[in-house]
Amino acid sequence: MNIIFNLVGLFVSLVFCYVIYLLREKFNFTFASVIALFIGIVLGLLFKGHTVYMSVLGTIYTKTISMMVIPLLGVSLIKSIYAMKSLTELKKIGAKALFWLLFQTLLAAITGTVIALLSGIGKGSHLSIVNGFKVDQIPSFTQVITDLFSNNLFSSMAEGKVLPVVFFAIMIGISVVVLSENHGESMTAFKGFIDDCHQIIYHIIRFIIHFLPYSIIFLLADTVGTSDLTALKPLLTIILLTFIGCFFHIYVTGSLLLKLISKKSPRSYFKNILPAQLMAFSSRSSSGTIPLYVECLTKKEGVSESIANFVASLGTTVGMSGCAGIWPPLLSIYAMHSLGMDVTFVQIIVLIILCPIISLGTAGVPGGGIMLATAMFVTLGLPVEIVSIFAGIDAFVDMARTTTNVTSSMIAATLVTSSEQSSIEL
Repeated sequence: MNIIFNLVGLFVSLVFCYVIYLLREKFNFTFASVIALFIGIVLGLLFKGHTVYMSVLGTIYTKTISMMVIPLLGVSLIKSIYAMKSLTELKKIGAKALFWLLFQTLLAAITGTVIALLSGIGKGSHLSIVNGFKVDQIPSFTQVITDLFSNNLFSSMAEGKVLPVVFFAIMIGISVVVLSENHGESMTAFKGFIDDCHQIIYHIIRFIIHFLPYSIIFLLADTVGTSDLTALKPLLTIILLTFIGCFFHIYVTGSLLLKLISKKSPRSYFKNILPAQLMAFSSRSSSGTIPLYVECLTKKEGVSESIANFVASLGTTVGMSGCAGIWPPLLSIYAMHSLGMDVTFVQIIVLIILCPIISLGTAGVPGGGIMLATAMFVTLGLPVEIVSIFAGIDAFVDMARTTTNVTSSMIAATLVTSSEQSSIEL
């Protein structure tokens, strides 16, 4: 009987894919993606527990675009670095990008902390640990540093480790800049090779992105259809507060930064980056959103391709305003309250400052929020076992967190571009 329901669910989802196909003939990509979002939620509710075959198609899409992340990061970073012409320019843009990513994480941490304190979340709660859940061992700070290096780059690439690839690409890019400065045209052939690889990879990725609205149906249906809504009731408050915190940071904090720093219209800006936000919301992967991220910024917001690629790549491992800014303070204060602890002013300051620090080296993949929360609990001396109770709602909140991560990174790229343009005018 389960097989029949799963097959029926698959058939209905494919029918709606055809509906989306027809909509794309008449309407734009963004409209079709929004409609697909609602279709996925409805199908998840209708075929709850019977989304196995739908999940297969969603997983195929996610794996396909994830397959392109390592080559994309490597080629894009190298190209972005040597496009900056000189080490002076590289240092200036790199510093600005790092500042805006971490500054937004700090602002997000303040937002998450204030929301948690005002709501009194966790007071009077009786925590129970989800059976069978085991938190992986948290790497130490020294391990995070050593993970930047690899004794076998190809092994790291095969294992999907982003940090060694990023570090290696940065070394190659810087070397190309130095050699170009010292030896003129000696790097022309290599740059041509990287440029060609870049075009090929982006051609493939644009083709993959074409199927985004259909993947949204499968991904959302499976997320909703495989979650125990009854078990989530005691945690609905934290789900709600996470969404409130994330969307406050995106649309209030983000709007203020755009308006005050880059003098842009927030309404127009968020309309232009909506496809990337939808991709982040449905895929829950910052890295997987990079192609659409770059396309939205370069074609609709006038951000240079080199800056967009550089900040996008950096943003997958640094910052992460949703996962490292909003989420850890909510869980930490929830745990403190539920354990009967008094949250002191000093603890609040430490909590806020720690958020940008633990964001360093974060991989932009689904599920990173649980590991970040665990790292925060270890640092604060809270019982790590408590983190496991949030595993059941992680898929839900990760949609909002990843959307916040990607949006903050895009705003950082925009602010860097505005700063560079202002410098040129002066």
